[in-house]
Amino acid sequence: MNKKYLWNLLAFMMVAMLSVSFTACSSDDDDEDDGVDTTPISLLAGQNKTIQGADTISTSNRFVAYASKNVVYGWHVGEAALVVNGRKTISITVLPAYHLYDDPVCDWGCDINYVKTNQKQGTFSRKSTDTLLAYEDAGAASTLAYSFENRKLKAVMAVVSTKHSSQYASYLAERYLMLPFYKGEDTYFIGADNIELADANTVVVMQVYSASQLVTMYMPASDYSTRSSQSSFDIENRAKNLLKELPL
Repeated sequence: MNKKYLWNLLAFMMVAMLSVSFTACSSDDDDEDDGVDTTPISLLAGQNKTIQGADTISTSNRFVAYASKNVVYGWHVGEAALVVNGRKTISITVLPAYHLYDDPVCDWGCDINYVKTNQKQGTFSRKSTDTLLAYEDAGAASTLAYSFENRKLKAVMAVVSTKHSSQYASYLAERYLMLPFYKGEDTYFIGADNIELADANTVVVMQVYSASQLVTMYMPASDYSTRSSQSSFDIENRAKNLLKELPL
């Protein structure tokens, strides 16, 4: 091969490579200048925030936060990661606006000592047993009770005064995706801590127990199946049985 031709070919290739490299660097620099602030975001449930410089936003957990164009919305209490313009990541924390009582321990399958260690709010009830751990005056919950089967946490129940009705609905809706359920003339509200029941940890059922009391049952999502028409009735029966044991 002619040496002069070979040298010209090599020179051309080097110029082409430098040109591509310069173009890529310029593009990266342009991306870096999109003006997106990656400072972590904190929102109350129900609040929203505009992300300056965002063309697209995706979220790691749509139950916690979702986005439309350049606006992110806090939906349920929790944490998630936002990916802006397909490249930059912002952590987001959605906080509750309502604090009627501390979230109960819902580490299903844990033992009674674990609950005692982690339940910080309320006064320990002397009426507690080996299968029922009860606390009184836990914030707005007059009674908070933990039920155990085979020494493992199986259900939690909160009893709240009806004077907190409006706030209580918002309190639960900040933490769970709540939907109404009707049985005859009775209305229940059933919720889960995820959009998909298969990915949920906890299912809650809230109902009016009396003129003065609202009762919410917490249970493992694995114990509840939307495919069974008996699911809600089973929860109701379990709630009634647990109520009989509570030191009300």
